[in-house]
Amino acid sequence: MSLHTTHSSTQFETPSDHFTRSVVIPVYAESPATVVSLVDDLHDAGWHQVVVCADTPDEAMRATLDSLETDSGTSISVSDARRGKGGALIDGLNVASGDIVGYVDADRAIPVAELNRLYEAVESGSAAVAVGSRDIEGDCRATQTAIRQCLAVGYRSLARRVTNAPLEDFQCGAKAFRSEVWDRVTDQMSETGFAFDTELVARVHHNGYEVEELSIDWDDPGDSSVSPTRDVPDMLRSLYRIRKSIRGPSVPRSSDGDTPSVALVTSHPPTRGHLAEYGEELARAYGRRDDIDVTVLAQRSDSAPPVEFRRGYEVRRVWDRDSFDGARALLDELLAGDYDAVQFNIHMTYFGDENVHRFLGLVLPALLTNVYDIPVLTTMHDLMEVVEEDAVDEDFSFVQQAGARLATQLAFMGDASTVTSEEYKEIVDQRYYASNVHHVPHGTFAYADGGLPHIPDQFRVMVFGHLSPTKDVETVVEAFAQVRSAVPDAELVIAGGSHPGFPNHREMLEAKYGDRPGVEFTGYVEDDEMDATWQNASVVVMPYKTCTGVSGVFQLAKSYGTAVVSADVEGMQTSTVETGGDAAFYAGGDADSLANELLALESDRERLQRLAHENSEAASSYTISDTAARMVSLLREQVTA
Repeated sequence: MSLHTTHSSTQFETPSDHFTRSVVIPVYAESPATVVSLVDDLHDAGWHQVVVCADTPDEAMRATLDSLETDSGTSISVSDARRGKGGALIDGLNVASGDIVGYVDADRAIPVAELNRLYEAVESGSAAVAVGSRDIEGDCRATQTAIRQCLAVGYRSLARRVTNAPLEDFQCGAKAFRSEVWDRVTDQMSETGFAFDTELVARVHHNGYEVEELSIDWDDPGDSSVSPTRDVPDMLRSLYRIRKSIRGPSVPRSSDGDTPSVALVTSHPPTRGHLAEYGEELARAYGRRDDIDVTVLAQRSDSAPPVEFRRGYEVRRVWDRDSFDGARALLDELLAGDYDAVQFNIHMTYFGDENVHRFLGLVLPALLTNVYDIPVLTTMHDLMEVVEEDAVDEDFSFVQQAGARLATQLAFMGDASTVTSEEYKEIVDQRYYASNVHHVPHGTFAYADGGLPHIPDQFRVMVFGHLSPTKDVETVVEAFAQVRSAVPDAELVIAGGSHPGFPNHREMLEAKYGDRPGVEFTGYVEDDEMDATWQNASVVVMPYKTCTGVSGVFQLAKSYGTAVVSADVEGMQTSTVETGGDAAFYAGGDADSLANELLALESDRERLQRLAHENSEAASSYTISDTAARMVSLLREQVTA
């Protein structure tokens, strides 16, 4: 296939006398005046036949069509049922009689002069098919919303993989081709909706025809009938159907008696944050089993090899966050790795700090399931709906909210999904199209020993985890000043580095509070320091402003049998109630409330011991091994389905 870039023109010559031209116009809900002006302009420009295919026309449009039909150069096809764009084009192209045939959208977004250039390309013999492109050059899409621009980029990448055609724009509503091309592919065409354009490209490319892509002027009409929430899932299913019909059936998956090979897409140390610690513990739990073979597909790292063999599992570091090339590398590995199934262990911001990379990453579960027929289990650790309104950035626009909701919908379009909270399952059931969602608790890590927790004599308060503006460390420091006045040898240990999304946040806090009496910043806690850090803590404070998922820090507190004092936010209440264990609560942002709670625990060691013991007992009731067992069951169900 050749790919040419040419510049658009506003003038054109009369079509060559050696060829006759037919063009089809699919019409649905356009105004009669728009259709009439387009038909007239096409005839004035020398088209021999204009075929108007109208779906469910109203009375005014019917009268207009009756008038147009009196012209010998105009053919009319009317359907009282909705055929869809593709269905209308198939009917129209089947009656088109020109040597060169094609079609153009009825909304006049594409000038007749631009359509003429496509026909001229075919008439010149440079290609059998000419397609218009809004994406080769220029800024045609500048007026589109961020969501639609993001969808265009994502769809182009997917369509290229399905069709193997190196086009920039598959869905532009202007194409022209020799009549013999349509005669060859007409019986192969099956898409009656918006995916007709992509299937046509796939068919002509698969049949060996040369295609030329030309940059055209395009005026965004601003009233597209394509709905992201309604039509994007249909487009993905259409891509799957196109791929399947062109490439044939997929390779059979493992039988019920085989050990499935699973790709676990997750962060993993030495990467910090983004569920790396949870991903490592889940991989370890899989590695202890003999009914699953797991390969972790993690982010690239300068401090770790591309391939590493851990006890019971393999780590392949193949992709990067906030990178189109990184996302492509991950997809290539998933397609080339001969995996029986894929599990995504993710949250909303997992694939990047920029919205476009987040969106493209969250599309992957739906893509693998619906286009490549690979069983997918998605483990989602948070939802946009559980972020408290006062914790959401003021610049989080309606468009961004809609994009986040669409991305979440696509993430749940794998074969099965799990969430860590019953509350999240209720939200998914009510707001998203997701029929196979399960509540699988977080599970405590392997640190728990089941013994009676040891509380040090010296009162040590700890804040643990990645530091960011979502953790109100400032209030903890102010509350601790009151604690220190009453308990002079009390200490506050702030253990953890900056959150990956907020670099240098720890350094900022340490510069501000590091010289306060009794306050210590440890930085990131390595694995070999974890036991000592936790065992020296009397109580861990969880000063979350919002909690969008079951807290991993709370799970660690249970694993180590440590008492918890938490800000009274909804997510933390869910974490404690649903996953077992207990905590004391204070009014978020209120230093006096927190200081009073800490001093009450310091003076009532029996209550402090009781909270710690409650967490220790909860740790052994549901571990990460239990989580892994439930995940394996779901994965095997999808592999053998």
